[in-house]
Amino acid sequence: MITSVDTNALLALLYEDGYADASEDALRSAYQDGKVVIPSIVYAELAADGHFETTSNLDQFLEDFSIQLEDPSPAALFRAGEQFQQYADRRPDGLQCPSCGTKQTVRCEECGGELAPRQHIAADFVIGGHAVADADALISFDDAFYDTYFPSLTVFPE
Repeated sequence: MITSVDTNALLALLYEDGYADASEDALRSAYQDGKVVIPSIVYAELAADGHFETTSNLDQFLEDFSIQLEDPSPAALFRAGEQFQQYADRRPDGLQCPSCGTKQTVRCEECGGELAPRQHIAADFVIGGHAVADADALISFDDAFYDTYFPSLTVFPE
């Protein structure tokens, strides 16, 4: 069995938050059942966190937990893109106030064109696509997100 790990499960260990014990237990169980991996985007998110001063420090952390770095397959990346498109299709057109919900149309002062938020694929879609296509399960504390966009994915801890 191959188990992929979301960034939040590893951050829980680094900062010993309320999920640290559950994360450690899930990692231990996954290791006993097979291989434990992270996709490259999780590596990048861990590097961006600022906890690790060098790649050697981050690599040592992963080695200490027997976690292997793995690039997502083309199938995983395609699945991530499909699910992101589903997410983007659900979003309302234009901009929406996060406080009151009022929808706004904003135009460019230079050309008059309608402005829209930029569409960047969020890391969680790549993590989910990787877990579905290249692994058998995922350790994460964002189970509601993965239930919505990757419903066939087994997410631990339950």
